[in-house]
Amino acid sequence: MSGMASESEGRPLRPIIVWFRRDLRTDDHAALIHAAKQHVPLVPLFIFDTELILSLPSDGAAFNFQAEALVELGQQLHQLGGTLITRHGRVSDVHREIIHELHPLALYYNRDYEPYARERDAKVEQIYREADIDVHSFKDAVAHEPDEVLTGKGAPYVVFTPYANAWKKLSHPLPFTRPKPFSTPHVPHDRLLGARELGKPIAISDPAFVGGEREAHRRWRHFLQSMIVAYAKDRDLPAVDGTSKLSASLRFGCISIRRMIDDCDKALHRATTAQQLSIKKFVDELIWREFYVSVLYHYPGLTHSNYREEFDKMPWRFSTKLFNAWKEGRTGFPLVDAGMRQLNQTGWMHNRVRMVVASFLTKDLRHDWRKGAACFETKLMDIETSSNNGGWQWAASTGVDPKPLRIFNPRLQSERFDPEGDYIKRFVHELRRVPAKYIHSPHAMPPTLQKEFGCVIGKHYPAPIVDHAAASAEYKRLFAAIKSR
Repeated sequence: MSGMASESEGRPLRPIIVWFRRDLRTDDHAALIHAAKQHVPLVPLFIFDTELILSLPSDGAAFNFQAEALVELGQQLHQLGGTLITRHGRVSDVHREIIHELHPLALYYNRDYEPYARERDAKVEQIYREADIDVHSFKDAVAHEPDEVLTGKGAPYVVFTPYANAWKKLSHPLPFTRPKPFSTPHVPHDRLLGARELGKPIAISDPAFVGGEREAHRRWRHFLQSMIVAYAKDRDLPAVDGTSKLSASLRFGCISIRRMIDDCDKALHRATTAQQLSIKKFVDELIWREFYVSVLYHYPGLTHSNYREEFDKMPWRFSTKLFNAWKEGRTGFPLVDAGMRQLNQTGWMHNRVRMVVASFLTKDLRHDWRKGAACFETKLMDIETSSNNGGWQWAASTGVDPKPLRIFNPRLQSERFDPEGDYIKRFVHELRRVPAKYIHSPHAMPPTLQKEFGCVIGKHYPAPIVDHAAASAEYKRLFAAIKSR
């Protein structure tokens, strides 16, 4: 809208810039809520950050998710009376242009805690303050910020359980009400850009997620009403739709963490004791996300280094052949292969399986966790640097972890959590006719059965590329040697 309120002198009111980033919604959006209270025009701004886009290895599916969310955000802002303004370029340059064009009253934005974002935001704040323009930032992506959950000595937690206990003792912020209507001045803006326009090829054939606030809330309502009470049992079963599948929506801010936690609190009051355990287990997963945000915030060097420095001496190895077999789902370990094929096909992987495939790469193949983390960054639509880094270092035993040596046995994990092989068969088509008795170790099938079920090992499906027992023993030996130095 072009109609702007005017000051008594007849001059137009200076607008507030509301800078959207990983918060693509209008519901319970802290910066937008507070800006709209000022009763001046607002300029909702989203910048396609050329520096970040060039550095991100993400598959184009994630950028299309973002584009879907931006389309809906524009519609939601229009209902409030405003217009989404999109620009394309270096963030600092775009903000300088905005300052020159609009002479804004202030910049409002929600804080981001990852290393790149913190450096970027500090530079942008400096640009505005040098122009004598106020800057206001808000907590929005987490319920409790890294500096709010600290030990009695003011240090960050590096063990999850004490962090979670401290987190739970805090008073959780409640969702905000709907923002007040506002107007947006006429501002030139670029067109909305998806994967193709941004030069990001799409390899993911069947994306797991649809972007936008409406879809996030639809999924959340369904999960709350039908699934959360069984979450503790179903969350580890990859063949069952037992998780919220809201990780991408949280990553792009299509749903508010405050609203999710508040809804969980309300659900607890009407749940049975058994159901309460499931709800609390789900909240624990939200806390894990904030724990990893806190860890990376306080130790930003972890994006490229081990938390446990003794692992700098780990003799990681690298084989292009083995790494590609893992990456493409051709290891001969069905659960590992199903997980990697799910990732390649959908841009998402079940969390239980993520732990298994990460343990396999680092403990069985003894490949550096950084190789795996980088691979996940190319595919995961829900990629958050903090969670990806924390999860991989946890799997590799190099990170913040009170029990540093965990080695997952892919066969035992498969037998326990996918007993009939339903998940495996969904993604490893070569094994669809293999009976449950052999689905977890198809190479153990007698040759006559291999022919009968159309799955000849070495021809239709690979033999295991590593001996798990021998690889585990070798990793334990190296781990003990490193710890004893």
